[in-house]
Amino acid sequence: MRTAFVNLPWEQDGRTGIRAGCRFPNLTVKKTNSYVPFPFLVAYAAAYSESRGVDVLCIDGIAERASLNSVLARIRSFSPDLVVAETSATSLKHDLGALEQLRELLPKSVIAVYGPHTDVRPMDALLGSAVSFVIKGEPEQTAYELAGALARRKDPRFVPGLICLDEAGGMAQTAPRKPIENLDELPYPKRDGMPMHNYSVPGFPSPVTFMYGSRGCPFKCNFCLWPQTNLKGAYRSRSGENIAAEMAWVLERFPDTKSFFFDDDTFNLGRTRILAFADEMNRRKLRIPWGMNARADNWDRELMERLVETGLFTLRIGIESGDPEVLARTHKDIDLEQARRTLEMSHSLGIRNHLSFIVGLPGETPGSVENTIRYIKSVPADSVQFSVAVPFPGTEFHTLASKNGFILTEDFSKYNGFDHVVTRTEAMTGDEIARAVARARRKVYFSPRFIKRRLGYVRDLHDLGAIARKAWRLVAQRAA
Repeated sequence: MRTAFVNLPWEQDGRTGIRAGCRFPNLTVKKTNSYVPFPFLVAYAAAYSESRGVDVLCIDGIAERASLNSVLARIRSFSPDLVVAETSATSLKHDLGALEQLRELLPKSVIAVYGPHTDVRPMDALLGSAVSFVIKGEPEQTAYELAGALARRKDPRFVPGLICLDEAGGMAQTAPRKPIENLDELPYPKRDGMPMHNYSVPGFPSPVTFMYGSRGCPFKCNFCLWPQTNLKGAYRSRSGENIAAEMAWVLERFPDTKSFFFDDDTFNLGRTRILAFADEMNRRKLRIPWGMNARADNWDRELMERLVETGLFTLRIGIESGDPEVLARTHKDIDLEQARRTLEMSHSLGIRNHLSFIVGLPGETPGSVENTIRYIKSVPADSVQFSVAVPFPGTEFHTLASKNGFILTEDFSKYNGFDHVVTRTEAMTGDEIARAVARARRKVYFSPRFIKRRLGYVRDLHDLGAIARKAWRLVAQRAA
């Protein structure tokens, strides 16, 4: 059996895209985005199949900065029985065009895709001629079993977790597959042969290694994509000991690693588990800069101090809005004053706070945007990200926005969270949201206090250059 797992290259109109491992897949002007995520599910699925004897090719065309033609040529040379590609709403049109080219090169290979968009709208992929199967949910077990069925010439429609077309052109779905329960039993994601030096997170020493300590999320934010689509299911976590063991393995295998980033939806869940992780780090004498995606709650000083001792240097926290009503409408379930206390505590311990906010969520008004700006200026933030609200299909946010007639376009290539406004609210039009985002960015990014802190967060010239180019674009937009 031979299976190719691929994160396809994505470049259009002088822009480069990020897809796999990214919650807001997007195209940005070249050299203005220093964030390059690791394609977790691509790499986990490849490692899972490889550990069971499958001959695997794993390509991250985006991080490699490879051309589409070169990636297609490598896949053709490998001559796989099965090709598995990750897709997204924003990139799907491009992805399907690339897979059509691959189909012409490999007419006998079976092509399957997965991702949050095709998980809930599989027909968007199956109506073309390239894709034979959509994998629903996590891809590891389904891709392996699909490859086995193809190799044994058995009917793949008995493999759980698949969607395909029936003879009449309608959708046929196999039995649902349960999410993987014990994450400790998964092999580490495939990193050999991957462009490990190219993955990057602003503010993190490079090279940075991305890791997962869990999957899913127990919270119910109505806009959050993965926990409502292809990673839907119970929250599952790895043991602290297992996480530290992978870090030790990475440092042995890739000794020039300078930092780690835990890109879970929420890493800091389960106090006992997190303390066990700190204990195992100390037992192994591991001390290296690392950071996490975290909630602003679930913290106490002892826990934070224990993690700082192991190298924790930054928290990336989604506050989303500085307005309590917007937070209530989105089921974010976070107390802004509690978040303030957490940020002040982390700042006092030397931890750098990266905060993310979304403009245009349900209930957004001009006043709530001003509340967000005031809140940001009142807390110790070293870096701030503003995104535009996106009602991705499959989310409760999409259901509500569609029901109320607030969705402005179903051109999913515009669902990138940055350059396009694709929904409105009761109180704000799309144009008003766009102006509010631009105003929030200018008011925060150009304040002397923030500039000083943001420059302190810079780790290399690449990050500094990206910041400078973004700042110039904001100045140019204001002048226009």
